[in-house]
Amino acid sequence: MLFDVIKDSIIRMESARPALQAGRVLALYLFVIIMIVMIAGTVWLSIKKRMLPFAGMFAVILAAPVILLCIYYPDVNLLYAHPSGDPAVTVSSFLSAVSEGRMGDGYDILYGRLEAGTVQSGSAFSGALMSGNVNSQMSSDDVQVLYYRYLKDNFSYEFLGDVTVSDLRASVPVRIYYADLSVAPARVDTLFEDEIDSIVQSHARKDVYNSDDSYQSWVIEDAYDNALRSVLMSVPEKASRDVEITLYYEDGKWNIEPSSELLQILGGGVCGMPSTEKNLIDNMGLFANNIKSDILADLVYIPKLYSIPEDAIAGYEPCDEKYHELTDPNLIYEVAAESEHLIRGADLVFDPNVTFATNQKMYYYADDSIFVVCWKEFLNECYCNFAEVFISDPSQFRRKIAGDTYGYSAQMYASSLAAEANAVVAMNGDFYKFRSPGICVYNRVVYRCEGNYLDTCFVDAKGNLIFSYAGELTSKEDAQRFVDENDILFSLAFGPVLIDNGVPKENLNYRIGETMQRYSRSAIGQIGEGHYLIMTIGHVYPYRECCTLRGAQDIMLLKGCLNAYTLDGGQTAEVIWRDKPYSYVDWGVERTVSDIIYFATAVPEDEQ
Repeated sequence: MLFDVIKDSIIRMESARPALQAGRVLALYLFVIIMIVMIAGTVWLSIKKRMLPFAGMFAVILAAPVILLCIYYPDVNLLYAHPSGDPAVTVSSFLSAVSEGRMGDGYDILYGRLEAGTVQSGSAFSGALMSGNVNSQMSSDDVQVLYYRYLKDNFSYEFLGDVTVSDLRASVPVRIYYADLSVAPARVDTLFEDEIDSIVQSHARKDVYNSDDSYQSWVIEDAYDNALRSVLMSVPEKASRDVEITLYYEDGKWNIEPSSELLQILGGGVCGMPSTEKNLIDNMGLFANNIKSDILADLVYIPKLYSIPEDAIAGYEPCDEKYHELTDPNLIYEVAAESEHLIRGADLVFDPNVTFATNQKMYYYADDSIFVVCWKEFLNECYCNFAEVFISDPSQFRRKIAGDTYGYSAQMYASSLAAEANAVVAMNGDFYKFRSPGICVYNRVVYRCEGNYLDTCFVDAKGNLIFSYAGELTSKEDAQRFVDENDILFSLAFGPVLIDNGVPKENLNYRIGETMQRYSRSAIGQIGEGHYLIMTIGHVYPYRECCTLRGAQDIMLLKGCLNAYTLDGGQTAEVIWRDKPYSYVDWGVERTVSDIIYFATAVPEDEQ
């Protein structure tokens, strides 16, 4: 009975904290306490019951090594935290789900949401994907669906050798067979030439060539589409890889550690498996587009599509050679022309004819996924710092919190957070740790809901700013439902809302933020899809007056923002460029904060 109590107590402790050594130290404390109790009991019995003290002491001496053995020798099956269950069952359940096309179950097992050995019918998403009914525009022969089936139908595995279990960790050797997507582009390229020839031979010259002897666009599109589909519907070249799948024992079950190697294999050897099932089809679309961009590079320009995994703690590291100083503001249109695929015909907020701050430099960053221009301007008697941002994918609009953990006790400088995040440009967030009101969402989870007093800015998976007003969401359940229904990634809890769908908010009286005073301000605005403006208004030397909240609203409205929201001001307000404050910070010294928002490049380092 005593050993069972010790065993159960330590198992609970180890399930919550996998560090085995910490468990052994606490178990040793229990051992000492038990020995003291047993010795005291022996003395008491020898006095009161006239029991021979030597017999009692002898029993204690015999019991001591047994207890120590339970603590320090896990391989004799007396381990106080001996894990139950077979780790190979977890691995088999996961890999079987993938090979059967039950991706919903696969994700749930991989990320610990489904018990190993449980077999479900598969998620609605997987079923729709297999039948081609993901949405009304997608048919059963859609390229993304063909990619999905190409991977699923050619996935298999076998176990190699023995399972190794050591304390609360295990290793399961497997050989995984998969369709090798890395060779698919070369096969498509070869068939593409044949398809071009076939189309040219079966049509009149005027139907396939332009006046300059280039192919008409439909010829290229049809030839490529036919070649790609032929490859995806043929027998693939397979690859195999031997992998040691590692697991850890927690919460009474074996859990897989999703290593980058394993995720890459699941993505056909070319890209990591996304962290959510909904993003799987998007990954297939990105890969399809980028093969097309490579193959047709000499015939037509097709910009590559890039994305940052949702669960990544930072963006890709920006390229130093993509940072530039804008020496003449009139060159902005020449510079922007190189990023037209990002700007998509939108009007620039940057205007070379405004009153720029004297002797202050302008900068820009441009690559295939992001275009940013930074400048300082005198406007409405205010010293304004702006950064205009265009991004190719919503995943590039991100939030970074200190310690990458909600509620982390330490604070950091915004410039340090920007450096950790690999930000191209960043600004302060809401400083959520400084105050208790507001609705705080991080990684799609509502951590705090005090929505009675503050407006909230939610950022959804499409990169849009969505607002709720004070008093609209007051329970955690309602807030989480709002987050789930609107595909919200994170929130900013400061405010107030300045502009909503092009309409300036009338009443700017607010619980926080020195609304009526002339004060240093910060705000973020959205102008269009993938088009943003961040702004701070602050002191300069010699000190100048800042502006009221109404003044900040007027400026964001003047700059064309359809939606705009106030962030923490004062000494917190700053724009970060290349890991250094671009704006002058109040008192000339950065303040440590708990969070930033930032924009990152989505181009991986090896493609820059």
